[in-house]
Amino acid sequence: MNNQPVTVQTIAEWVDGDIDGDAEVRVNGIESLKAATGDQLSFAGGTHLAKLASTQAAAALVPADAQIEKSPLTLIRVENVDKAVGTLLARWAPPEQHPPVGIADSAVIDPSAKLGADLAVGPNVIIGPGAVIGDGVVLCGNVSLGEDVTLGEGTVILEGAVVMARCQLGRRVRIGPNSAIGGEGFGYYFADGVHQRLVHMGDVIIEDDVHLGSCVCVDRGKFGSTRIGRGTKVDNFVQIAHNVRIGEHCLIAAQCGIAGSTTLGNYVVLGGSTGVRDNITLGDGVQVTAYSAIAADIPAGETFGGIPARPLSIMRRFWLAQPKVPELLKRVKKLESALKKLHGSSADN
Repeated sequence: MNNQPVTVQTIAEWVDGDIDGDAEVRVNGIESLKAATGDQLSFAGGTHLAKLASTQAAAALVPADAQIEKSPLTLIRVENVDKAVGTLLARWAPPEQHPPVGIADSAVIDPSAKLGADLAVGPNVIIGPGAVIGDGVVLCGNVSLGEDVTLGEGTVILEGAVVMARCQLGRRVRIGPNSAIGGEGFGYYFADGVHQRLVHMGDVIIEDDVHLGSCVCVDRGKFGSTRIGRGTKVDNFVQIAHNVRIGEHCLIAAQCGIAGSTTLGNYVVLGGSTGVRDNITLGDGVQVTAYSAIAADIPAGETFGGIPARPLSIMRRFWLAQPKVPELLKRVKKLESALKKLHGSSADN
C-alpha cells in the first residue's frame, strides 16, 4: 500500500469520527493491531480493545462508546468500526484491474445481442444470441454469456466466469472468477441398468446487489428458477443446487453446499463447510455454525450447529461433555465390576 501520509484529523473527517489524542499524527495505511507499525492506523472493538496497549500503531479506530481510560496512541471514535475500515479500504486500495470501457477486438458478440452504454468488455469474451446487457456492465477476460442472458446495469463479471442460457442477473451483481451460473443440476433417474441424465429446463435468477465469490456454482432449476435474493453475499467454493431459493441479505461462507429445492429465508447465515439437505426450509434469521450438517427444517431466529445440526444450546453441552466420555466409560466399567462383585457376594450368602 503506497499511500501518501495523512493526518488523523483527515481520517476522522473521512469516517465521521471523534479524536482522542493528537489530531496531527500522520499515518500512511491501515493494518491489524498485531502487524501495524508506527506509521500506520489500526482498529479494535470488543475483546480486542485490550490489545491496544501492545500495538505499535500510531492511531486506532475504536467504537464511540469504548471504555478506554488511558491509551498510548491516538484514538478515532466511530459509530461502526467495520464501516469505517471499509471506507478507508475503499479509499486506499489500488483500483481493480478491469478492462477499459470499450469492446476488445477478440470479443465475440452475436449480432442479436442488445448492448447498453459504457460497457467494458475484455479479451475473448463471448456474448450469445439474444443477450441483453445493461449500462456500465464490466465483463472481464474469458467471460462467457449464453443465449438470452440478461445482465442489469453496473454488474461486474470477473475473469473466466460463465453465465449460461436464459439466466437473469440484476443490477450491481458481482460474479467472482471462474464461477458458473446456470449449469445443469445433479439430476439422474435409474433405468435400463444405468443412471440416465435428467434434462434441466429452468433458469437462475440473481437479484440486485448479490455478490458471488470465486468458483461458485449455481445450478439452473429442473423447471422454474433457482433464485438468490437481493443483497445476499456468497463466499468462494459454494454449491447451490437446482431450485434452491435463497432470501435477501443472506451470508453463506466458503465451501457450503445447499441441496436441491431447499429454501433459505432472509438474513440467514451459514458458517463455512456447512451442508444443507434437500427440500427443507431455514426460516428468517437462522444462523448455523461452521462444519454443520442440516438435515431438517429450522424455525426462524434459531441458532444451530453440529452433525446433525441441533440447537446450539444443546450442542454446547454436548461438545463440553465429549472430552469426558473416555474417563466416564472407565468409571462405568469400574462400577459394573463392583456391582458384579456385590451381586456375587449376595448370592454366596
